Amino acid sequence: MFLASRDQVLVHTVRSVVSRFGGDFEIEDGVDWRKLVRSWPGTIVHLTMYGLPVDEVVEDIRSKDVLIVVGAEKVPRELFDVATFNVAVGNQPHSEVAALAVFLDRYLKGEGMMRKFGGRLTVVPSARGKRILESRRR
Repeated sequence: MFLASRDQVLVHTVRSVVSRFGGDFEIEDGVDWRKLVRSWPGTIVHLTMYGLPVDEVVEDIRSKDVLIVVGAEKVPRELFDVATFNVAVGNQPHSEVAALAVFLDRYLKGEGMMRKFGGRLTVVPSARGKRILESRRR
């Protein structure tokens, strides 16, 4: 995850979650988004409510080097111009996290929910309450 602003609290929180639940998720803050987007070697997907419907373009997007850009508040026009795809996740205002979740679900064909992350903690599906398994490996 590349974050344009500086936010060491968020960086610490994300790294803490990854250390407990696993996965290869990384985060970097204070990134110059313009430089990153301009130098990206693959497909750039900008999630917005003003683009093409996700279900119409998701098959054309699948590749190994995808940068998914989720803007907040007022996104500069420049981003719409440099994106390979401007992808609409609905046509009403929505949260950035919701847009990313819907896009990733479509992009991963629903398989993301079944992934194992190999962390020390694993959430076990349960109709009521929380069930978390803790492995002994560190």
